This record gives sequence, structure tokens and C-alpha cells, in this order.
Amino acid sequence: MNFELTNNWKKLILVSLGLGLVAIGIFPFTWFAIAAISFLLIVYSSGDKYLIPFTIILFLVMTSDFTESYRNYINIFLILLLVYLYLKNFGLSLSYAIKFPKEINYVLALTLFSMLISSLFSENIPFTLLVTFRQIVFFIIVYIYFSFIKDEGAVSFYIGSLIIVSIVLGAVIFYEIISKGLGLFSVQSNSFVQFSGLYSNPNEVGLLLSVSIPMMIAVVLIKRGEQNKFIHLYYFALIFLLVILLLTDSRASIGAVFLSTIFILWKIKPKYLKYVFYSFVLFALIIFLIPVLNEFAGIYFRVGRIFENTRYDIWSMTFKIIKNNFLFGVGPDLYWTKIYSYLPVMLGSFEEHQIWWARTGTAHNFFLFKFAETGIFGFASAVYLFYAFFKISNNIEKKLKDINRKNYLISVAISSVGVGLLARAFLESTGLLTNGWITRDLPFWILFIIAAHFYQNLIVTEKKIEDI
Repeated sequence: MNFELTNNWKKLILVSLGLGLVAIGIFPFTWFAIAAISFLLIVYSSGDKYLIPFTIILFLVMTSDFTESYRNYINIFLILLLVYLYLKNFGLSLSYAIKFPKEINYVLALTLFSMLISSLFSENIPFTLLVTFRQIVFFIIVYIYFSFIKDEGAVSFYIGSLIIVSIVLGAVIFYEIISKGLGLFSVQSNSFVQFSGLYSNPNEVGLLLSVSIPMMIAVVLIKRGEQNKFIHLYYFALIFLLVILLLTDSRASIGAVFLSTIFILWKIKPKYLKYVFYSFVLFALIIFLIPVLNEFAGIYFRVGRIFENTRYDIWSMTFKIIKNNFLFGVGPDLYWTKIYSYLPVMLGSFEEHQIWWARTGTAHNFFLFKFAETGIFGFASAVYLFYAFFKISNNIEKKLKDINRKNYLISVAISSVGVGLLARAFLESTGLLTNGWITRDLPFWILFIIAAHFYQNLIVTEKKIEDI
């Protein structure tokens, strides 16, 4: 299967806005949404080159929380579709598995080994083995997507699919705001309303934006360098996504995007960093000196909850779990079952309610989460994941800098996402290796396999040069 090289980002953004309007118009009538959007995708697509990235869109939109009752059916359909497309184009060949960089193969092997051995020593072996199987299925999905990356056109489609999903979710969030009468502030809780659109948790939207916004910055830089006549459209899309990020009020994700942006500036325009620093200091002084803005910022960033945060109780509980299950952990996806065995607060208290409500966020720290569930080997897999990611991304950055500016900018943006998600990993546990949770983990892994594609091509090119 050959992808055609395309840079028609104007069409890409217009399609995403159109899908957003469809989602707004029919939300929350789930089956109408599925039928309408599927019809649009079929009409718009004219071959596998569109169908593959559109499965990414469907994984992230149609399997979100507003279709929770049908999520498993949609996931199964999309997985079978991907398997069919793979067999149609490659047969039973697994040649692309060999082409996976060894660093990624080590990540997969260490992750699955830690989950398997933890499952065998867990209290619920059938359930944990099922969770391990779910992680295997996720890695198969990642492998299939990697096998279809043939050229820069595929890379553009994959990145574009993440941006499309972000714009669609953003459009639904705007609809949510308008339908609630622009109610951005809750007097009852004395806090700003956090919006999540199709997802149940604003942090999920923030996670996606932590991936898509740095990539959108790369797109803007690429198009500006090409002097694209639609550059204002790209700027608008970037500003739109930034506004959506602020509306989620996800502090961890806002911090991740901020660090990613600083990283991109450091790599691309280091001289601008001083202006960012001066602007940040000036902005902080203005907020500090003007009482109204000071109060506004304090409420928005929930400053009062920084030193009295449920996360501290969760971390305390997690350390106790790790201490008593150091070697093998409690088992994949069994962390939440141990909450009341190690609860550090009084039963019936507000803190207990908050801990139980936040149980899907597990340990609110990626490294502690892997340690608690899959033991020392799981912790090793979490650390090695970032080692492998940065080894690959730094390598392609250095080698692409003087070869291909477009791919260099993409590689810098991918590295910046890693920097942001590493910082976020100390506050949130999802978005990297969440026991095969497609909606959470797929955006990061899409970028990881794009980096792997660049990395593998550079190795092949260097080998050919050496042979000559």
C-alpha cells in the first residue's frame, strides 16, 4: 500500500471542523452520531490511506465516554478492521516487527513480562491475565499502525488525525459552554467549571491536548517556513486548541504544554527564551500586585488545594502498597481494589470520598502506579519507556537537523511532548502504559512510532551509505 504525499492541511482542518459541527448538532444522541460520522468518513475517504488514520479518530472520539455503552463493540470492530487491512496489504508477514527499533521491542517485552509475572502472583489471576491480554492487543494495534507508515504523507495523516480529534472535542466543549449559558464559574464551589466535552474527565482532554498542541506548533512552523497562504488558519487552530486547554483547567496538562513549548523554543528559537522569561516575570508581577487578578489566578489554579491535596493521601497509600508488594505488585488493574486495605484517612470523610472518586486515576503518578501494580519490574518498564523514547527522539533530532527541516521540526515537537508527559507523569498515571486503555495511551504511542519510523529510516540509510 502506498501513501500519497499530501500537505493539504487546509482540507484537514476544515474536515475536523465539519466533524466538530456534526458532533455538536447531534450530541448526545449516540447512535445518530455514530451513523452520521461514519457516513461522512466513508464518503470522504477514497482508499486505505484515509481509512487508517480515520480509525485513529474513531478510536479517540467514538470510544470516548459518551459512547460508553457501546465502547467495547466499537473497539472490537475497529480492531478487526485494522487486522483486515493489515492482512489485505501484508498477508501473514511480520517483517515490520523486525523493523521495530530494538529499544521499543525491549519496552514491549519488559512491560508484558512485568504484567504477566505480576498476574501469576496476584489474587485474581483470570482477571489480571485478561488485562495483560488487553495490553497485548493494544501493542498489536500500535504495531499495525507502525507497519502502515510508509512516507511523509502517512506521518502527516497520523499527526493530522490527532489534531482533528482535538478540534472535534474542542467544538463539543464550546457547545457545552453555550448550552450552559456561558457558565464558566461555579458560585457554589467557588471555582471555575472544568469542561470535558465527550469525555467524563477534563484531564483526559488535557492529556490529548498535551500531545496535539506541540504537534500543532510544529505544523505552524512548517507552514510559516513554506509561506503557506493559509497560515492564518493554522494560527487560528493553534489558538483554538490553547483556549480549549485553558477551559479544561487541567493543571498537569497546562504545565506539560508549557514545558513542551519552552523545549520547542529552546531547540528552534533559543533567543526568544529570554523574552518568554521576561514576559512570564512581568505577567506574574501583574497578577501579584493586582488583588482582583491575584484572586482570579488563585481560584483558577486552585492554589488553596496545592498543600491540601488528595494526591498526597493517594501517594501515602501507594507507598504502603508498594512496601507490602515490592517484588510483583498487586496485579495489573487491581490497584483500586486495595484502596480500603491501605486507606490513610477516616471512613466517611471527604478525603475518603475523593480518593474513591479518583480511583480511575490510579496512583496519580505513573511510576508509582506501575510499581504498585506490577512491582519492581513494572517500575523498571516505566523508567525504560522514557529512556527508549528520548534515546530515539534525540537521535533523530540530531540527524534530521541538517537533512530535512520539516521532519526535524516534527521530531523536536515529538521530543517536546515527551518532556511534557514526563513532567505530567509525576502527577498523573495515565497516557503512557495504562493497561491497554486505547483512548488514553494511543496519542503518545502514535508519536512514538512516528519517531521510530524516522529512526529506522535513518539506520537503513546509514547502512546503505556504509555499504557503498
